[in-house]
Amino acid sequence: MKKWIVVVGLMGMMFSACQTQNAFTENNNEPAQVSLTMRDVIPAMAPKTPEVKAQQQQFLKVNVSRFKNRKLASDFYVLHGQRTFNANKLDSATIFFNRAWLMDSTNADVFWGYGLIYGKQEKYDRALFILYRALENDTDNPRLLTDIATTHLARFYQQSTPEDLSQSKKLLEQAIELEPENAADTYYKLAVNSYYLRDYAEAWTYLHQSIKEDKSKADETFIGALLEKERDPKGLYTASK
Repeated sequence: MKKWIVVVGLMGMMFSACQTQNAFTENNNEPAQVSLTMRDVIPAMAPKTPEVKAQQQQFLKVNVSRFKNRKLASDFYVLHGQRTFNANKLDSATIFFNRAWLMDSTNADVFWGYGLIYGKQEKYDRALFILYRALENDTDNPRLLTDIATTHLARFYQQSTPEDLSQSKKLLEQAIELEPENAADTYYKLAVNSYYLRDYAEAWTYLHQSIKEDKSKADETFIGALLEKERDPKGLYTASK
């Protein structure tokens, strides 16, 4: 699943000077640990009624004979889940990922899909729980590492939890090591991460690297927020007067 269009809810980062300052200073406590199980995050594991369970059994009966094997069937429904997710049809995407899970409950791409849906819904504890399950079976996937890091950044912004910030940076750095080229999005998120860590020189370095690879990463709001903290060492951007 290397071609996800990532829509996990981090960006529009709301970069006013007040907001970015407060995001790190208002609360330095560790987040409460939420106890979750797979049944909590995979809807297909816990059918709500006997009718739904019967529908699942009928679905399996039909699809086991329809496809060459269950893995192919799962991949088929994952593909449809991706497409509907990227079209922002989250309910439909969830249905497709449920079907994919029913066909192959070990498919890491299913976990990834659920994680992105929860991230889009700003249910970051659930998103991270299931995304790390995906990572267990795909440890060297830079896109997945970036998606998990993005979710940590989003939870940091929501909950002001410093450990989310440090974990996000760790994962982004791992992603860069695995795929240093064509990594504009990862460099941009490292720039955001460094900004929140108040390492503004490093933020500029990552931002310039990101823009070098993709000029669309020259986000005026972020650049303006960064200029309020430290001038651009390359002099390409200046604060408006």
